[in-house]
Amino acid sequence: MAKPDEGVITLPIVQAIAAKHERSAAQVVMRWGIQHGTAIVPKTLNLERLRGNLALFDFELTADEMKTISGLNRNRRFNDPGDFAEAAFNTFFPIYE
Repeated sequence: MAKPDEGVITLPIVQAIAAKHERSAAQVVMRWGIQHGTAIVPKTLNLERLRGNLALFDFELTADEMKTISGLNRNRRFNDPGDFAEAAFNTFFPIYE
């Protein structure tokens, strides 16, 4: 499992891509997910962040930017569906078998 300080949003390369597109680093990472074909499920109660989460479809990352962000992968998880299932359904569902 990843530690909270292992997120990519604070990395200088992601910050630079965000500045180039005049977006937040979170928007860049979410846009990467969309262009990568991943379903993203952002969550916020903050109205400004909600607006930012919705403003992902009027810009596109270049092929080089996509490759750069993909290269940041360290095969770490930020959530464990097994833990979620245990808390939600009072039963353990191992995901690593």
